[in-house]
Amino acid sequence: MKILFAAPYSGIQGGMTRWTQHILDYYRQQDKSQINLTLLDMGRSEFININMPVWKRIVNSFGDYQKIFKKFYFEISQNSYDILHLSSSASISLVKDYLMISSAKRKNIKTIIHFHFGRIPELANKDNWEWKLIKKIAKLTNQIVVLDYASYNTLKHNGFNNVTIIPNPIAPNVLDTIEKNSHLMRIPDTVLFVGHIIKTKGVFELIEACSLIENIKLKLIGRIADDIRSKINSLYKNPEWLEIKGEQDFNNVIKEMMTCDIFALPSYSEGFPNVILEAMATGCPIITTPVGAIPQILEKDEHGEYGIFVDCQNSKMLKDEIVRLLHNETLKKSLIINVKRRVNERYNINIIFKQLKSLWESLYTA
Repeated sequence: MKILFAAPYSGIQGGMTRWTQHILDYYRQQDKSQINLTLLDMGRSEFININMPVWKRIVNSFGDYQKIFKKFYFEISQNSYDILHLSSSASISLVKDYLMISSAKRKNIKTIIHFHFGRIPELANKDNWEWKLIKKIAKLTNQIVVLDYASYNTLKHNGFNNVTIIPNPIAPNVLDTIEKNSHLMRIPDTVLFVGHIIKTKGVFELIEACSLIENIKLKLIGRIADDIRSKINSLYKNPEWLEIKGEQDFNNVIKEMMTCDIFALPSYSEGFPNVILEAMATGCPIITTPVGAIPQILEKDEHGEYGIFVDCQNSKMLKDEIVRLLHNETLKKSLIINVKRRVNERYNINIIFKQLKSLWESLYTA
């Protein structure tokens, strides 16, 4: 079974890139007698902000997508593949996705589109150009993979029965880093954010919330543009309680998660954020918003709660919940026990890779 695995691997680092690296690292340790997985690296040379105007995204994307499609067409022309497994981040890349799946279909290659974003319900409601492209791709492809129940239900409601849910895995190197640094202690009253430092990640609400809390320390880790840094500095005048650390080595990020008191991700929109799994693995209490796959990752069960949810763009609610959690040791301990158990039971990479392998095998034999 020969699979062309089209996903970002190098270049700009992000959640999709880390997912690709985790899956391929695990695959390389497996018995390859049944599966031959070939990477088509779709890594980007420049970060594309979803808040950019469409015309600017097209201009910035054109060079990279032209190179990617050229590599793709060479691969399917020179080699005989059974399956194309194509990862998608939506937006303008959907044009490339449609062209690749159309080309694979003409070569009688079965196709999987793997949507790594959580905006499908929102796009369906808007019925905009993105949703129209998603529907075209969904009709053309053999199998759709999504990350969350809301996306699954939206596609099912629109008549697509070739949909399955496969969550992201927790990376083995995260668990290795945690084990090697088990001596680290949590620093009281420390709140950590990890992600791209932009408005739609809820960073301004988080900063505003923490500005109203005494004896707090807020750390922001992730890529940050000069204009965002300047805006934060102009609003808050470089306060001692706020530390903008920028991009960090992955192991350092995990160590920061192991030493913070609360992990906060108040995003307006998410797909399946790896940082939530990483925070869970470190046993970090989580405050976040119910967007994308996060509600299913942290859904309440008979053991109790797994995280605290706040409304998007609600800095007062965010502030109140941070204060409540900082002063509730019983709740903290319960969250720590629950998230550690769940991340190992549901999101171990052995489990997730078996789901991918089962999908490939069912499509190959269909």
